[in-house]
Amino acid sequence: MRMKHIISLDQHALGFYEEDDRPIDRTRRAARAVLRNESGQIALMRFSTTGSYKLPGGGIDEGESVEAALAREIREETGYTISSMQPLGIIEEDRYFCGMHQTSYCFSALTDAFVGTELTDKELARGMELAWFGSIDQAIAAVQRSSIADEDGSIAGLEMMKLREVAILNSALMQESGKE
Repeated sequence: MRMKHIISLDQHALGFYEEDDRPIDRTRRAARAVLRNESGQIALMRFSTTGSYKLPGGGIDEGESVEAALAREIREETGYTISSMQPLGIIEEDRYFCGMHQTSYCFSALTDAFVGTELTDKELARGMELAWFGSIDQAIAAVQRSSIADEDGSIAGLEMMKLREVAILNSALMQESGKE
């Protein structure tokens, strides 16, 4: 899949270090979306254990297309099917706190039918829940307020996630305004 490049994030180049940082020894592909409902609200996933927020989405399974992974992740996490998706771009991350290079394929998407969530035991234990925000600016503010750690307890992970999510949300804002 050919998409424009949004940003590359390198944890150490950004000055985020953790005691358990290790060399990058694995790769992960993920699909994420700026998801809107019929009222135009923006979806974020909130983790009640840390108060952090992220866009809905997640890992792409072996042999799964990016689009199929996005639709599956949105359905599992938010409980909604999606009626459309528009590409925003790609984000590359070098995350030393977990030894991983991650490529995120980012989209804007609209909700369709609510069919119910399928959260994993790990997501349930971290208090993952859907939260709606009235605008992209409100969603950005919520992401930026996150201050404890990411859902796995990493401070560097939280800072990387905040930068990634804000870059994706800003890309959606630029797409909406026709400035990209």
